[in-house]
Amino acid sequence: MKEFNVEKFKIRLMDKENKDEIRKVQELRYKYLLKDYNPNLEEGGIDDDGYDEYSDSILVIDTEKDIIAGTYRVATLDTIKDQKFLTEDEYDIKELRDSKERFLELGRAVVHVDYRNGFVIQLLLLAIYHYATEHNCKYYLGLCSFHGVNPEAYSHGFSLLARDYSFKKYKITAIGDAFDLHFVDEDKIDMLRAKQELPALLRMYLRLGHRVCIGGSIDHKFNSCDVLIVLDADEINIKYFNRMMNINAK
Repeated sequence: MKEFNVEKFKIRLMDKENKDEIRKVQELRYKYLLKDYNPNLEEGGIDDDGYDEYSDSILVIDTEKDIIAGTYRVATLDTIKDQKFLTEDEYDIKELRDSKERFLELGRAVVHVDYRNGFVIQLLLLAIYHYATEHNCKYYLGLCSFHGVNPEAYSHGFSLLARDYSFKKYKITAIGDAFDLHFVDEDKIDMLRAKQELPALLRMYLRLGHRVCIGGSIDHKFNSCDVLIVLDADEINIKYFNRMMNINAK
């Protein structure tokens, strides 16, 4: 992906030869992602799960302050080589793999607390679109996490996802500590409660056209309940995407 600039921000891929930069990205993910889901973690750690070697990380850098304002990790069949995707710890994606379609795995999305006004996540999504286009990816997929390990706390939200947003092209099913998303009868879903239970980032993804695979998965180590969302590039909500991406990039 070619780097580009928007206002004071530079958007580019992480330099995987730069150990200092890798450390800063891993510190950012630890402080504002891992500790967000598990506050009992000790201070000052890093998020090094071994996958940075098999992925690319998109960075949004505040050039005035020299701060990494946000990052999103991406992986393709080319980068992952003979490793399994991180997604495959929680979901069986064999049908998609066997389809020979090109796809992009997204993960480790985090925005520095000082930049959570929506603009940095827009820049990250724009960069993801460019990256996916350059790599000819038809599908985007990634885990979306809910805080805590009690899925019943999000019973109406999960039921809404199962009713209205199911991904049906390929059978992709939760494995491991899996749970059924159908907690509430379809005609008894409280829409207001359901929308309040969905993370803001997930609501944005649904408006873009993402769909949800079969079942949820509990990640005890991360302290989350996860769903796997998939976007078919041919089904992007172009109106919403263009409105959200009205950014003067250069």
